Amino acid sequence: MKRSSLDTPMMRQYLTIKARHPEAIVFYRMGDFYEMFLADAERAAPLLGIALTTRDRGKRDPVPMCGVPVHSADAHIRRLASLGHRVAICEQIEDAKATAGRRLVRRDVVEVITPGLVGDPAGIDAAQELTLVAIELVAAATGASVGLAVLDASTGDLRAMHLEDSGPSGLLPPALVAELQRVAPREILVAGPADPALVSQLEDVVPAAARTAVAATDFDPAAAPVHPHGLSPDATDPGSRAAAALLAYLGANQPFALAQISRLRAYRLTDAMVLDAATRSHLELFRNTEDGSRRHTLIERLDKTRTPMGARRLARWIAYPLTDPAAIGARQEAVALLAAQDRPRARLREALQPVRDLERLLGKAARPGATPRDLASLRGSLEALPAVHAVVAAIEDRSQDAPDHGEDGPLLRAPAPVSEVAELLREALVDEPPAVPRGSRGAGETGTIRDGFHAELDRLRQGVRKGREWIAGLEARERERTQISNLRIRFHPVHGYGIEVTKANLGRVPADYERKQTLVNAERFTTAELREVEVGVRGGNERAAALERELFESLRQSALERAAAIREAGECVAELDAAASLAEVARLDGWVRPVVDTSEGLAIRRGRHPVVEPILAAQGDEFVPNDADLDPSGVQVLVLTGPNMSGKSTYLRQVALIVLLAQMGSFVPAESARIGVVDRIFTRIGAIDRLTRGESTFLVEMRETAEILAHASRRSLVILDEIGRGTSTFDGLSIAWAVVEYLHDTPGLGARTLFATHYHELADLTRTHARVRNAHFEARESGERVIFLRRLVEGAANRSYGIQVARLAGLPPRLIERAAEILQNLEGDELDERGRPRLADARGGEPAGQLGLFAPGDAKLGPGEATALATLRQTEVDRTTPLEALEILSRLVAGLRPPGPRGVA
Repeated sequence: MKRSSLDTPMMRQYLTIKARHPEAIVFYRMGDFYEMFLADAERAAPLLGIALTTRDRGKRDPVPMCGVPVHSADAHIRRLASLGHRVAICEQIEDAKATAGRRLVRRDVVEVITPGLVGDPAGIDAAQELTLVAIELVAAATGASVGLAVLDASTGDLRAMHLEDSGPSGLLPPALVAELQRVAPREILVAGPADPALVSQLEDVVPAAARTAVAATDFDPAAAPVHPHGLSPDATDPGSRAAAALLAYLGANQPFALAQISRLRAYRLTDAMVLDAATRSHLELFRNTEDGSRRHTLIERLDKTRTPMGARRLARWIAYPLTDPAAIGARQEAVALLAAQDRPRARLREALQPVRDLERLLGKAARPGATPRDLASLRGSLEALPAVHAVVAAIEDRSQDAPDHGEDGPLLRAPAPVSEVAELLREALVDEPPAVPRGSRGAGETGTIRDGFHAELDRLRQGVRKGREWIAGLEARERERTQISNLRIRFHPVHGYGIEVTKANLGRVPADYERKQTLVNAERFTTAELREVEVGVRGGNERAAALERELFESLRQSALERAAAIREAGECVAELDAAASLAEVARLDGWVRPVVDTSEGLAIRRGRHPVVEPILAAQGDEFVPNDADLDPSGVQVLVLTGPNMSGKSTYLRQVALIVLLAQMGSFVPAESARIGVVDRIFTRIGAIDRLTRGESTFLVEMRETAEILAHASRRSLVILDEIGRGTSTFDGLSIAWAVVEYLHDTPGLGARTLFATHYHELADLTRTHARVRNAHFEARESGERVIFLRRLVEGAANRSYGIQVARLAGLPPRLIERAAEILQNLEGDELDERGRPRLADARGGEPAGQLGLFAPGDAKLGPGEATALATLRQTEVDRTTPLEALEILSRLVAGLRPPGPRGVA
């Protein structure tokens, strides 16, 4: 009977390890490859595009298998994690030499990669946060509360918040939904068994995130594997409980990463402006709507950072604009200080350049697979900190405000040099450590520790060098002794050193030569003396390698002991770099410092679009600036009309982006700006559909509008563009009219609103709504052409110039001519909705047709209606008695009734 392929020492070891990680794909280390077996191989091979083979094909139970080289494994691991899979990295945890072939090398899982715990972040955009979140719903007698904790394990950043009220039936409140979308987690932890309603909501809100159920006991802070500053074992709030779940999950999968988490930061949603997914998309903050890239986005416009940490910090400032005027002012002060000093700012940016990603380098150092090059990069960054510190100190000394910082400390936080770690790594590591393969246990064999750092290592190396020098001289000595001119000293990894003699010269071999290896055209020999020296060389080299590994591990632990200080220095660098980037943009492009206060007004003078302006400048065009004035007690709603391509959409985004820039602490592209704090920006711009959810363009538009009306407050900024255009004219016009009325009339709402529309009839709202004003963008006609002036002026527009725009777009001339003809007829009410002549009504009078809600004049009225309207216009109501009024009314009614037999109802 054939032996089963599963009944071997190696497969028994694999199956034991796999049983401990049933949900993960196990990468089982075998030499220079990670192998996958059985169901793991069948699942991974098609996902990774690698060949699926079979182990022990001739035996019973052949084993499906596939593998990837160790040196390229990280890319494959990241791909599996991005697809929602877990990967368990199983390494050899002892040297094969230690077993001398007597038994199987011990292996074990050293880390588990999950969608939210990516392991080595190499190859991932350094400006992107890699977030894992946990959600905790806590039921109480007074109602439910919900907590959210967010962890970026690659940097050790851990933060948490909570809300007192959850949504209905265990669902998340809208504010937390918006926060989840802003965080964009890769993986979400919930207590199992999870509420189906919650799972369904998460699938809808963040469909790209993996959802993982963990034990409810993991949410107990007392059971957390570590308690960083800010997390008490006795904590009961849902934010702390969610943070405990993250720490438990990290400890179970990547316990080494716990060392870099030094604190839990509490935050509140009210500390930052709320930006929902629709608003971030419409404003193109991080990705454009054309191809989803950074091109022509706000982050691309602002990002002049020199470090990965600065890029991440700038992205967070954009995503989380502040709502506290004092905090905004403090950030503005730092930007202003840097913008005012060109040369010191340039020196600061130059000093920041050598600083690499301290936070993620620290994360790499914590991993079992850390390499000498990781520590060398950390060393280089730490060595650059004193220069950054010196430049910041010089800038602060030059600031006239420096003596007045008081309890708030300096405007710019200089990173404290972690000199002891930098010096230790400088003394210990060679200048340029060689590359070491992932998971290698032979780091010391490559000579990463500097000569002179450790006496015993120097002694071992000296012995090895002397032995190798003796062996190198042996070749010349033996050639002279044997008179064999082509004699060579060769080395083989298994057989060691040998004296190689071709077969033609075997007759000259001395008697003291001992045959060691037979080749096709030569023989290899050894001698007692060579064997003795070889044992010394190889043994000394192995002892030196083992000692070097111990020293490297000691260096790694020394760096991790100062993890909190290194992280603090990294945060300082991030803030300096982000502020210097904003200062650079402000100085180069002439932006100004806005005033942000607690008022409710919004006043922008000669504002410009931060992204569009430089694009036009590159094309040789000049951007036309415009003002904006909104106030809940003054002009609350500005209705914008005007032609297509006149600049309405650009203006809408421009105002929203200036507000966002102001509250993130940046300067703004304007002559001046005063912003009363905005708690939330709502936008409804552009046309999209969600066909996979069965939602048309119009339904998406209505859903987004409903969200705005449900959650806007008096401090919100509402940007609406072409509401109602996805349905029939009268339906759309009615909805748009009602939306403006709702925003204006709802008690306590009063949101500052920009409302762009092609429904010119909305201009009539100013007659009945005191806080509504009209404005339009100017355009001039020149023959059949239209010139867009892109200047905002008061009053309503009377044309949209759609046909002229169609001509610019290249529609056929014959089509344009026909469209102009139809438009002329429609404006004269001569055609029905299909563009055909209207039929005369039963009385043989004017053509019958649908009455407009907003008739432009008396020409559309019948004779009776025209007479009645003329009579009403001539009536002086103040001088008419009640009896005279009844007589007039009776006469008008009689004139409007159709002729017919009396007494017939």
